[in-house]
Amino acid sequence: GHLPRHLTMKTPLGLLLLIFIFLAGPLLAENSQWLAERDARAQLAREQRLAYAASAEYNPYDTKIGDSRKAAFDFLEQDKFTEAIAEAQKGLTHSKYNIDLLIILTTAYRALGDLANADKFREQWMSLMDSILRSGTGRDFAAAYQVISVDEEYSVLRILRLEVLHRRGRDFVGKGRPVEQGIVDDGGGDLLPAPGERAARRAVQ
Repeated sequence: GHLPRHLTMKTPLGLLLLIFIFLAGPLLAENSQWLAERDARAQLAREQRLAYAASAEYNPYDTKIGDSRKAAFDFLEQDKFTEAIAEAQKGLTHSKYNIDLLIILTTAYRALGDLANADKFREQWMSLMDSILRSGTGRDFAAAYQVISVDEEYSVLRILRLEVLHRRGRDFVGKGRPVEQGIVDDGGGDLLPAPGERAARRAVQ
């Protein structure tokens, strides 16, 4: 009643390869499609961010942005998720593509069990991050990552768990890590990647 030993222990290598190709082919194709869709979302997010930065409604110095972000984070810490959502949504009316506020919405909706909205806002903030991280290598000023505000710069720092160690012409000492592992800031100069587009330029590693 037992199968011959050579069938159970010595399956030909060629057959194993065929089985692998059969099983892996659809998965690889699906992954390739997912990556293409992610690239498209990142490109769209870049266009939206830069167009917003060039628009009349863009005001990165609006103090209401910071007020809403702080209040929303405070509500999250108190497990007041409905209030956190309301405050984050209010903040987005002053900072349309604010990564921190979108992360707050993702967290709060997930905590409430609203996975559809949680996934929607997660995709938004991840696409914004992708658009920044694909704008350069972040290794020097010439290939700096492009951000449209200091808020956006510090969102990138928090997500990547980095800290400011050096700004052009000025070092931050006592951080315990070499400059190459931190962020390099070109002093807040503006970059014009294309006509009509405006973005602050930063370099992050």
